[in-house]
Amino acid sequence: MPLKITKNEVDDTSIVALDGRIVLGEESQALRVELKSLTAEGKKKIVLNMDNVKYIDSAGLGILVAAHVCAKAQGASLKLSNLGRKFQEVLQLTKLLTVFDVYSTQAAAIASFPTLTDEAAAQKPSVTLPATVEQVIESPHPLMPEKVEISVQGADETYREIRIENTLTDEHGDEVRLKDGAVVEVTVEAAAAATTAKVASTTN
Repeated sequence: MPLKITKNEVDDTSIVALDGRIVLGEESQALRVELKSLTAEGKKKIVLNMDNVKYIDSAGLGILVAAHVCAKAQGASLKLSNLGRKFQEVLQLTKLLTVFDVYSTQAAAIASFPTLTDEAAAQKPSVTLPATVEQVIESPHPLMPEKVEISVQGADETYREIRIENTLTDEHGDEVRLKDGAVVEVTVEAAAAATTAKVASTTN
């Protein structure tokens, strides 16, 4: 049974409803292309409605993991909704249930997205610091991306070393990886409401 993909927009959220099987071959390839095109179009909020998914194999799971990582690299967010009991069991067995944001209904998934306006988002305070990749950490599971440990210069002690998923996207939309020893920049953003003014200390 071929995979049927239906798209629609609810407010500013892209809904992708799937019907059929997500398996190795045309089905998983079609889903990969569809999700990649959404992030390439600049879509930031994506919900996969899995209500009518009959079966998913390892290739299908790999496509979902890759889409999740690609979305994060583009500053987007991918959420799953309406998982059937069997599909939820598959995610539990593969330890992927904690990787995805999963919601019981499509409406709950849509409501979970932040509601910041574009203007408010553009006004987020931020700082960019130089950093170096200290170590590439292999993934414990073939469907999960590896991580990199990064040392951040000038950060507070708590945040001097961070770990992130080792997945980036180049100017062509292709996935690339950081190398050990790579020099990078780390940008930290915060909502204006989450910051306070730093008062300079004075000495007598």
